[in-house]
Formats: sequence, structure tokens, C-alpha cells
Amino acid sequence: MFDRGPELAGGGSALPPGARRAVPPPDDALADLLAAAPSPGLAHALTSLDPTRLDEVGLTGAVAAWDRMASWVAAQQARVVLELARRERPRLAPDSYVADMIGCEMSVTRRAAQVLVDRAWALDAAPAVADAMMRGEVAVAKADAILRGTEHLPAELAAVVQATVLPDAAHRTVPQLRDALRRAELACAPDLAAGRHERARAERGVWLRPSTDAMAWVNALLPAADAMRVMTAVDALATSCGPDDDRPADARRADALTDLATTVLDRGTDLTGAPLPVHQGRRPHLQVTVTLAALCGDTDTSAELAGYGPVPASVARAIAAEASWTFLAVDARSGQVVDRSASSYRPSAAVTRAVVDRDVTCTFPGCRVPAPRCDLDHTVPFDPRRPAADQTTTANLAALCRHHHRLKTHARWTPVHDRTTGTTTWTTPDGVTYSRDPVPVPFEQHPLPQPSRRPTQDARDALDDRDDREATGAESSWRGAAVRIAMIRPATPRRAPAPGGPPPTDEDPPPF
Repeated sequence: MFDRGPELAGGGSALPPGARRAVPPPDDALADLLAAAPSPGLAHALTSLDPTRLDEVGLTGAVAAWDRMASWVAAQQARVVLELARRERPRLAPDSYVADMIGCEMSVTRRAAQVLVDRAWALDAAPAVADAMMRGEVAVAKADAILRGTEHLPAELAAVVQATVLPDAAHRTVPQLRDALRRAELACAPDLAAGRHERARAERGVWLRPSTDAMAWVNALLPAADAMRVMTAVDALATSCGPDDDRPADARRADALTDLATTVLDRGTDLTGAPLPVHQGRRPHLQVTVTLAALCGDTDTSAELAGYGPVPASVARAIAAEASWTFLAVDARSGQVVDRSASSYRPSAAVTRAVVDRDVTCTFPGCRVPAPRCDLDHTVPFDPRRPAADQTTTANLAALCRHHHRLKTHARWTPVHDRTTGTTTWTTPDGVTYSRDPVPVPFEQHPLPQPSRRPTQDARDALDDRDDREATGAESSWRGAAVRIAMIRPATPRRAPAPGGPPPTDEDPPPF
């Protein structure tokens, strides 16, 4: 019936010029069409429907029909992903690299590709859920909720819980479905509740997700009691502000959370007083790269905030007022930091800084792990019979997160770095290639223009404080380079007010 969808539904918006639109199908035929099980014929018929000829009821039904098709497509895709995963070659390393292959092919992150791999394996272990998706009875989001809500259970118990919630899944929202799963599990195996909490607790974590307008989300998955501790502390700090504070309550909470983290970074110690760990020879800090012209206020070229991405120049100028500066020499052809070399297998501090500054993130396509947290890998393996200065160079070193470092070592993926363009090309064992373009450092290729507005006083004061000889000799190169700003401030202990006296004032200027 539905293989002849265009005859039933009339022409769609893709009809050739001059073609006549058929009369919409009768109400009963349309209802049958919109309630049909997913299939290639249904997809053809839905594509041929003319939305402008449908009333609101018909349009709503068409939306639901397309959602059933989406479930069917996801289930079909899972079959292909599963076959790919089953063909993965055995190797010594326990890691799986199927998600890396899919991520490169689809130009998505490894995490997004891993969702497809996890779904494929989970559906293979849950045939009832897979069949429901093939019939379009369970939306993709609901199927994922069922699979995640039962993945911690033994296979037999998971099948019982899934069978309990599936009949009503189509009529429940995802949160309602999660509640139903928890209730079903508690009813079937109440003794497993404590163990389930411990397993869920092991998945706790904190993630950053960039947003628009130089903002970002910080999401945390915590045990309920710990989450309430965080909110109680943040609320307490937010309500300790004076009566004249006109910030909204949510803004005060956000600032309180930021103050807690800033205090730790400024002190350079954890809550016990032990020094914070050092990555690639650097203490944890906020880092932003900006052109000298933008720093002085002559241009508004966007800056690059490490771990986040592009931000307005005004953000960099605000950070620069309380931070130390490093001047970087940049290759105008590729926008990357110039080469340096070391005299041993292990990179020197200067080489390490240059590679981290150049790569910004892991150099595998789509990976966003910050370079300071990556391994520095010799792209061409180090040969102890050759001079180290010819091998331990920025040209032959690349930042690789631990996972993709193992992929290169154990899965026989081969990277090649083009020094001219800065592009890294990866070749799979099957000969397929994927490219990772460089992350350009903001810089100005030409000398600073005549100021169209007065540069910020902070930028001018900092430049004036430089040694006259160094400033004179490097002025042209600075103005053709980038400025790396690192916010590493010494701890400034808070002084308690004297009993009965006014609160203390800070006579000393901020450290630069």
C-alpha cells in the first residue's frame, strides 16, 4: 500500500514545475497512512505529502509518523554499527577504536560516536527494545532511557524491567519513563537499590559545555546528598552579600561558585594545603591568547581562551589586568607558534610550551582534550641512534590525549604533520585518511595601525614597565605576534576586620 505513497498522498513540494498536485487522501486513508509502521514505503509516502494541504490534526500526525521513522532509522543504523564493532581487530590494548572511526567519518566528537556504539551493543542485548524501535513504538530518546536505565542490571532482570515499562512507553515522557524504570527495578529486586546507587556514584563527574556570547555551562552529576551540599554552600555565600547588592539571586550563586574555584587557583594548593599538580611543567591556570593590537585596544580581534575557544577581545583585556604575559612568535603562513628543539628524548620546557601553545588541543580529528593535559608524542618514533635535536622538535611532536596516543601505538593509525599548513592527516589501517586542521593563534601580520581610540591603561602601563631596551628591540616583532596571558596570581590572604573598627582596605595594587 505505502509503496504507492505518491498516488495516495498527492504530489509533494518537490514535484517538477507544471505538475498538478493530487487531491489529499481521504481522512480514513490519511489516518491509516500516519498510523502505519515504519518502512521505506512509509518514508516515500510521507515525503510526498504536501504539508500546506493538511489541517492541524494531519500535521501533528505527520510529525509523529516522522518520529516513528526516526526510531526505525536509528535501529537500522545500530545494526550496521554493531557489525562494524564486531569486526574490530583484536589487539593488546583494551581500548576500542570503533567510535574514533565513526567520529572521523561523520565529523562528530568521539563521545557522540560512542553513543551510537553503546546503543548498538545495548540493543543487541535487548531485542525487545530493538523490535519496538523497528516498529516505531518507542522514540529514540525513550529507547536510550530504557537502555541506560537497565544497563547496570543482570540480563535476566533487565529483560523483566524492560518488559514491564515497554507497553506504556509510547504514552510516557522520558522523565516519567525513568521513574517507571526505577519503580519496576525496586519492585523486582529491592536489594539491588544500594548497589545501583554505588555504581551510579562511580559515574559522577563535571563537564563544561560552551554556550553563546562567551558563556558556558558547567554540568555536574553528583550523588544527591553531595549535590545538596554544593547548593547549600553556594546559597550561603550568595546570601552573605550586603543589602546593597543588586545582583539577582542566580547571579550571586554563580559568582559564589566562581569565587570558590578562583581561590583554589590563586593559592595554588588544594583544600589540605598540598600544591596543585603540574601539567606539562605548568601550574593550573586560566590562559588566553590575544593579539597585541587587541590587547592595547587598537583592534577587536577575537582572543582564544584555552579549553573554550574564541572570546571577545574585551574578555582578554579584563584577564590581562591581573595576569602575567608571554610574547609568542607566530608563523604568518599557518598561524602557529614557530619551531623549537630539545637536546634529548624528553622535550625541554621551551619545546613543551611551544607544542602546547601550537596544538591547543589533542591533534586527533574532533578531539577537544586540552593540550596541557595531553601526552607529547613523537610523530615519527624516536630513534636513539639519531641526534635528539633533530627529532625532539616542535615539528615532530604533537599533543595526543592518552586514548588517541594508544590508538596511534596499538591500532596502527598513522599521523603525518604538514609543517607548511599545520594540518595533521591521519591514515587508518585500511588506508582511509582524515584531517585535523590547526588551531590558529590570534595574531596580527602587520604593524599596529594608528590608534583610532585610546588603548586601555592596563595594557599601556604593562608595556611601559618593560625594559626599555627589550621593548625597543622587540617592538616590531611583538606587534607581529600574539600575546599569551596566564592568570597565575599569588595568594592574597583576607584580613579580618579589627574588633569594633572599620573593615580593612587594600593599600597594595593588584599583582600583575
